[in-house]
Amino acid sequence: MIVVRNWRDVYPTIAHKSGVDWRLLSIANKTSGDIDVQVEEKYKCLKAITYVSLAQLQPTLSYEKHQHQDHEELYYIINGKGKIKIGMEESQFRDGDIIYIPERTEHTITNNGEEIIEFLAFGGFIDMNSK
Repeated sequence: MIVVRNWRDVYPTIAHKSGVDWRLLSIANKTSGDIDVQVEEKYKCLKAITYVSLAQLQPTLSYEKHQHQDHEELYYIINGKGKIKIGMEESQFRDGDIIYIPERTEHTITNNGEEIIEFLAFGGFIDMNSK
């Protein structure tokens, strides 16, 4: 079965109290720390990747601090710049950067630039038995 989805066909959801998230594909079950979003059954096709989302964050806004117990994340920055805090560390980022966020680590993203940050967010399951 071929699964194709365009972000323009997805109703956006508010993510972590301030971002806009278009959940494109997901795993069947909600994961730890994930946003509340409805996904049609045919787009719940992922097995190891927990979700793929297109996300936007307006200038001056930040995601609320959160963490995921059962999956790690990647943010690929398409447009914009800002700062990311992961655990106790903080770093600036810009378009073209990819950011790794380990499982069980508190994190937040802040748009301190003048344009909307647009990024792809990917979640990936970790083997809870190997930790």
